[in-house]
Amino acid sequence: MGLRSWIRQRLNGDLHRIDLVAPGPVEIPPPARAGLQLDPVAAPWSVARLTDLLREAEHQPTVTTLQAARLARHRLSRFWLDAPVDQLEALYAGELGTLQRSLLQGSLVQQDLAGDEQRWRDQLARGMAQPGEQVRQINWVLALMPYTRPGALKVSQPLQALPDWLLGDYVAYCAPELEEQLNQPAGLLKAGADAPEPLTQRRGEQAMAWFRDAEVLARMRALIRQYKQMPLDQETLEELCGLRRVVAQLWLDVEVAQLQTLHQTAVGAITRALLLAGFGDELLDATDERARRELLPLARDLSQPRAAGYLLALLLFVPLESVTVESADQLPDWLTRDLREIAAQLAAEQVDR
Repeated sequence: MGLRSWIRQRLNGDLHRIDLVAPGPVEIPPPARAGLQLDPVAAPWSVARLTDLLREAEHQPTVTTLQAARLARHRLSRFWLDAPVDQLEALYAGELGTLQRSLLQGSLVQQDLAGDEQRWRDQLARGMAQPGEQVRQINWVLALMPYTRPGALKVSQPLQALPDWLLGDYVAYCAPELEEQLNQPAGLLKAGADAPEPLTQRRGEQAMAWFRDAEVLARMRALIRQYKQMPLDQETLEELCGLRRVVAQLWLDVEVAQLQTLHQTAVGAITRALLLAGFGDELLDATDERARRELLPLARDLSQPRAAGYLLALLLFVPLESVTVESADQLPDWLTRDLREIAAQLAAEQVDR
């Protein structure tokens, strides 16, 4: 048994088996206080040093090394809380995300919290539940995860609420019961009989293969970020135009019973990203103009079964500010929530500007 497994077993309270080979148990109760600075005091730190402190606590668990690891955990938690919301994905994709995952996979999260750590955890939980904190929800989740035991932190509707770059780690640590649903193949797509003329030849499983490829998804996100920074770059416009047609065609082709399932995949995340980037303002050629023209009448009747798919496809080709959805109660709850959250985020970005 490795040292990490041995520590995890001891900290889980498995005292029924007597090991006659390994050394006796080392009991390291949590201190009365971990020494956290709960007031906003700036202090220098580095990712490399925090990584070293967590590694030392894993390989040589003593009162001193675990105390240092607790302080490192708090420093990382504070960082996530204060990080710019529009940089979270980029930050999580680098060394900071690696550090977070290392912390969640270690033994520290299995140990009892010190008194001030409990207060910090409770502060985060209260903050995340406050009205008006939707824009910063991911900050709260990232900050709170290291202070909860596996499976303890629950986000409402995580498959819709969390971005795909975080969703995998959240499911692995907080909601393993959703793993099968998260990884469910979307081999359920068929061409819709009443859909307009296809926007692209890449459809069904051929299209879904893009959204299961991490490198392709990273490229999609990079293109969307680049468009927001340089909206007039012709090469970016052309690539995003091709991506938009594939995404819209998926919404047109998906079976009615699988609309929400498709929404919970990376297709839903990329759809939201395109809408938030305002790419619906761009019509590059006659195919885009035809898509807008043909989808408008299809999306007007919200009572029809395919209305959600038609509406999402249409929104990719029109300026969002020009769209008014009447009788939204005819739409499925998951789509209504998503549209409200998109509207709230766009409004918040306007205020920030």
